[in-house]
Amino acid sequence: MAKQYLNITKPTANKARIEIDGTIGGFDWDTWEYKNTGSDIRKQLKEISKLDVDEIEVLITSLGGYVDDALQIHDALKSHPAKVTTIVQGFCASAATVIACAGDERIISPNAFYLIHKCKSSVWDANENALEAELDDQRTINGTILNIYKSVLKKDEADLRSLFEANNGSGKWITAEDALDFGFATKIQEFDNDSKKPATAMARFLNHARAVFPDQNKYKPNPTQMKKVLLSFALLGALLAFKDDAEYDEKEGLQLNPDQLRTLEDTLKAYDDLKTKASSTESDLQGAKDALATAEATIADKDALIATLTAERDDYKAKYENAPATVPGVNGKDVNPEPVDVTDNPVYDELEKFL
Repeated sequence: MAKQYLNITKPTANKARIEIDGTIGGFDWDTWEYKNTGSDIRKQLKEISKLDVDEIEVLITSLGGYVDDALQIHDALKSHPAKVTTIVQGFCASAATVIACAGDERIISPNAFYLIHKCKSSVWDANENALEAELDDQRTINGTILNIYKSVLKKDEADLRSLFEANNGSGKWITAEDALDFGFATKIQEFDNDSKKPATAMARFLNHARAVFPDQNKYKPNPTQMKKVLLSFALLGALLAFKDDAEYDEKEGLQLNPDQLRTLEDTLKAYDDLKTKASSTESDLQGAKDALATAEATIADKDALIATLTAERDDYKAKYENAPATVPGVNGKDVNPEPVDVTDNPVYDELEKFL
């Protein structure tokens, strides 16, 4: 029996692995034999749909093949409820890239290459009408393929079309970094290495920080400086906690891919927003404190004025109460003075403003 290019295994109960190796579809360009016929593909698609797993890992190494088969596999993976992770290693071209775009997470080896291009077909003994019909069909198929690419695209559509139409529609090979920039990949694969694990990377960074920071017994940073230092470590720790491939190199610094940089930028922006809001709130609070201090000073001034005016009033009142009932007569006559109105005084005018 001919070797199938699409093999399905279940390494764990909750995870399935699909290996796509070689030509996709009925004709194998390596052996020039018809393999993996339409009936074989349909059988394998049924196996995919029946998988009772939480995750499907699809390992892809293929120069492409038949668009029809690639579209069927793409749709089978996209419609499956499990999380789909596609892993591109080696060459991934043509129809194979359509399948790679089905991944919820799309990983590419740093040594892999990616190629997209317009669809191709052979037309034999065709007249003008047949050629025009074929041209319309190809335009329709190209539109469907472009829509799949656009579903993961991070760059402008103009960049995608430029890549799709490169070399008269035959495309061109791009690197793993380019695939990441376009959105064909969400992550560049990094192989197991203790120096690249988050805990080890954080330890190296902290050891480096200890080496460059002054002796804490001799130097006591102020609280503001300490907050900045602790914030930096908190941001770095949060980033390393969920990024398995983050690495700190003593010479090159912290190595981050574009996704990690965007995550860090988003985190820093959120922090800046919070800091701006806190600064605004602190400014408003200080303004309220200043207004309260001014009001309290005004009240104190008024209380002091009231106390002064009250003392003056009491002094006038005491003088009035101690005045004699009569005054000596004038020209031999007694004169009874007119009653004195103590309220007829500027002091009372001032007091009335407060009492």
